[in-house]
Amino acid sequence: MLRKYLRFFGVGALVCGWMMSFVGSKSEAAVLIGPTAVDEFPSSFTEFLYLQPVFTGQGGEVLVEIFGSDFLNTKSRVRRELDATSGFFGTDTIDTLYESMHLVGGVKPPSAYSGIPVQVKVGQNNGFRPGLGLSPGQVAEYALTTQNGKLDVFPANSVFDMFLDIWVDKDTDGIVDDGEVLRNYNQSLRMENSTFSGIPPSSIPGVYDMYSVAGWVDLFDPSLGQFGAMLNTTSRINFYIVDSDGSNSGTVGAQLGFEFPSTHTVTPEPTSMALFGGLMIVPIWRKLRAGKRTAPV
Repeated sequence: MLRKYLRFFGVGALVCGWMMSFVGSKSEAAVLIGPTAVDEFPSSFTEFLYLQPVFTGQGGEVLVEIFGSDFLNTKSRVRRELDATSGFFGTDTIDTLYESMHLVGGVKPPSAYSGIPVQVKVGQNNGFRPGLGLSPGQVAEYALTTQNGKLDVFPANSVFDMFLDIWVDKDTDGIVDDGEVLRNYNQSLRMENSTFSGIPPSSIPGVYDMYSVAGWVDLFDPSLGQFGAMLNTTSRINFYIVDSDGSNSGTVGAQLGFEFPSTHTVTPEPTSMALFGGLMIVPIWRKLRAGKRTAPV
């Protein structure tokens, strides 16, 4: 009974903190070993961004909350290892990789920018501009479990280091214009869920798996995507304006801070649209217009 109590209420937070201070169980992030499987699931997001004057043309930074859910007929797609290896404290651990995600939404009211369409993409070369990087992660059982080479004890602990393309359609023309795409080139968005329910996620009816922003991990951290990566929680994540060829313009267009909760929620009910605060968010169809530089949406 005590063991069960600790696993559900105490060990989760404690082990999560310990894991951040140890070396990862594998030497290379995003290299999946052996047989793999793919999970597809619906999801939604909410994030708080500080839009910078260079991006908005305003006199100071503007805090906005962006939100949304799966683009029409799409789901999030994650690849995972089938066979676990010995991780922290001798527990079973697998590597994972966020292969693709395309979410559509907007700026949540109240805001001067309410109604401005927003879309988010994740996945190697899956962005609104070329060159979007890998988003690796890990799932590990908690302490007090017996290693058997399979991830089969839940709740478990899950993390991802995510690189995103965020398209903020400032002129609301439905076209991906130059200067409207933002990317966190060097600072991954560390998302964590210390009560991961099972594989596939949210496979239990009525159970939502929620990932929260824990900080950021440097692109060149050798443990990127692993529990042992060096987590930074003292400074914001810079999102740079992306040039048309996918390169970094060097101009910070937005920052993500940790003063407000940013979350990514896996929902058990399939959906391609979502209702948020009375606003029905629908896919933003790209309009063709001569003279505009565009990327596929």
